[in-house]
Amino acid sequence: MGPHGYRRGRKEIHKIFEFPHYWIYITTAQSPKKDRRDRPYVYSVLTALHSAFFPKVTQMRCHHSKQMDSDTRREIGGRLSITQAQTPTGTTFQIMNIYQFTAANPIGQTDMWTTTENWINIQKNNRIIMQGDLNYAHPGCRWDYAQPLNKDLGTADNKLEHFIKNTSGHFYAQQEHTWKGKECRAALDHVLTWNYHLPPQTTRPLPKSHKKFDHFQIWTQLPHLDFPKQANTARTTQPDFSQRIDTVFFKRHVDDWKARIKTQIQGDLEENLTGQALADHIHKEQKILAKEVRASHARAGISTSPTYFPETS
Repeated sequence: MGPHGYRRGRKEIHKIFEFPHYWIYITTAQSPKKDRRDRPYVYSVLTALHSAFFPKVTQMRCHHSKQMDSDTRREIGGRLSITQAQTPTGTTFQIMNIYQFTAANPIGQTDMWTTTENWINIQKNNRIIMQGDLNYAHPGCRWDYAQPLNKDLGTADNKLEHFIKNTSGHFYAQQEHTWKGKECRAALDHVLTWNYHLPPQTTRPLPKSHKKFDHFQIWTQLPHLDFPKQANTARTTQPDFSQRIDTVFFKRHVDDWKARIKTQIQGDLEENLTGQALADHIHKEQKILAKEVRASHARAGISTSPTYFPETS
């Protein structure tokens, strides 16, 4: 969705929240890396699922290796979203939304693939669909690059090949470029599935867009028989965003906010929560985060509207 701290990024997110029939989940993480203005990079992915096709949705929490660098672990939390969704007929899908590290960060890429591989290998027969910026190009899908190919790029391409092999995934590669640099092009955005097959020729890039993105959008057609529509959608009233959070105030006082929630929210879970127990835990933490944001505004005499969080059951 782009950086939350910028005006266009905020407008895009607020606009999506105005759709009344979508479950919307956003993962966000701040990187120690900073830009030219000394501002930290914020990495984020957003997953939106229509409640008529997925009336039951739960955000899953992916566990990380204890040996992983803490900064990398935190950043993966913003780059990877796993959402478990159930159709009206009871079929369960897991949607993995991924924003892989660039080839210039081989350690980060390895940790990301290790994390997702460990998750997939314990899912047994769950149907999984992964889509996103994999920062990988299959053979013949890097154009106008200097030859021989940069070592980091070659290593990045090989890592995904090993990941697919180790997890027995089905890879739906893009045959056209999805990213364009100043002098080169590459197909970096792809779709993968596990325990589920897509019809042939169902994914393609959409280069024409009303927005200026550095990556094309990826369109994926899913078999409509697998996704029956529920007659009555779960939510009909649009949330009120007439009064939004004062982002400038919040940014200035974010350290105080972090200190207050630190005593209320635990870190890695000691027990492996699943299903409704995990949904209840995540919803509880969401309420704490929103409560402390509103409390900080109230102390400063700034009014806010209630923050909306979709129910998970």
